[in-house]
Amino acid sequence: MRFRLLPRTAFARSAMVVGLVIFLTQVLTIWFFARNAYLPGIREYSRLTVLQAELSFHDATRDPEGARRLGETTGIIVADPPDAREGRVPWITRPVVGSFRGEIQRELEETVFVRFEDSRRPVIWVTAASFNGKWLRVPMTFFRDYDRYLLVGWGVTVPLFAIIAGLLIARGLNRPLKRLEQVALVVGRGDPVPPLDDDVGPKEIDAVNRAFNRMTRELAQAQRDRALLLAGVSHDLRTPLTRMRLSAEFIPDAELSTGIISDIEDMDAILEQFIGFIRDGADEVASYENLNVLVEDVCAKFAEVALQLQLREVPRLMVKRLTFKRLLTNLISNAIKYGEAPVEIDTRVEGEDVVLRVRDHGQGVRDEDIPTLLQPFSRGEKARTVTGSGLGLAIVKRIVDMHHGLIRLGNHAEGGLEVEIRLPVTGRFVQPEALSARVR
Repeated sequence: MRFRLLPRTAFARSAMVVGLVIFLTQVLTIWFFARNAYLPGIREYSRLTVLQAELSFHDATRDPEGARRLGETTGIIVADPPDAREGRVPWITRPVVGSFRGEIQRELEETVFVRFEDSRRPVIWVTAASFNGKWLRVPMTFFRDYDRYLLVGWGVTVPLFAIIAGLLIARGLNRPLKRLEQVALVVGRGDPVPPLDDDVGPKEIDAVNRAFNRMTRELAQAQRDRALLLAGVSHDLRTPLTRMRLSAEFIPDAELSTGIISDIEDMDAILEQFIGFIRDGADEVASYENLNVLVEDVCAKFAEVALQLQLREVPRLMVKRLTFKRLLTNLISNAIKYGEAPVEIDTRVEGEDVVLRVRDHGQGVRDEDIPTLLQPFSRGEKARTVTGSGLGLAIVKRIVDMHHGLIRLGNHAEGGLEVEIRLPVTGRFVQPEALSARVR
């Protein structure tokens, strides 16, 4: 529980630490100032006050002439305070008055009563039972030497400026981390990013940026190698597949020929899915597109299938046009292949999201299979009896992530699998050149 009360961000924690250090420093400074500035003056004036009381009121030590000379020297004299000066002691003066009263009571060994007069020069009025109803007027010259308003101003402005400076330092340290977070999110989506500056900041931050740049270069190279490898394998496999198809067409047995050609076409479709999974559209430039227009373009390819469109007016989105059409094609193909017609497709706006929904009228999938359907090579129970690569929905998931969206799969209450995709209306697809200006 105690860890939950701590701030979650590094900036807030830095601010808290700086504020705590400043607070403790101020407390220790005030304590040191009080012991070395006020306390000696309090003790000195308390001894002079006790001496004046002995010279003025005590029979054994009474000396009117000595009391007069002491009063002329210190300003501590016998007088009657007006009732109007019976005010409450201000909170900032209470420690001084309390310490002064305690010192006198310790010297006189009797109860002492004090009043505080906050005039142009603060004055303490002191009396005790042995004073015979008289009062001693004690000017607090040592207190005026350290003006209370000056002390309050020092106690407020110094911590304020120190906290502001600490926050600026914390912000300067956290800004490179925030930039690193932004670039890491872009790298996680598979988009190309410019290198981070590694020679303008603190040595520690520059070292992190250099390590991050090296990681992004290695990831990009691994991505290129993987794409090249798979493209080469696909190309090399398609050549013999083409020869096999030509040979199958000359087989006298028509049924055998048709079966072989069908298997070859399935293998070719699987290779196409592999290539589509690797060619994720990272190099395509995003543009503002109308989602309804893209849906209508893709649905035109499935004219022989019963499609039910309900396309409401939606704002234009920053998307990668060809890549997003591949997403729509995969969704509709998946609904036709593993579900049953008709396939419902609708678009709408909910809050700050544009929602795309694709639903078939098949039997749906088992609930335990839903969490794994978006993973590569994962297939539902019915799909295991149908040819396919298991990459269709994985490609959809990758494209949705690329566009900062969310995807949800579930069985419809009336049957069939329903896929819902949410794309932010306020989101902006970050181009590499725009990101370059931001991270430097």
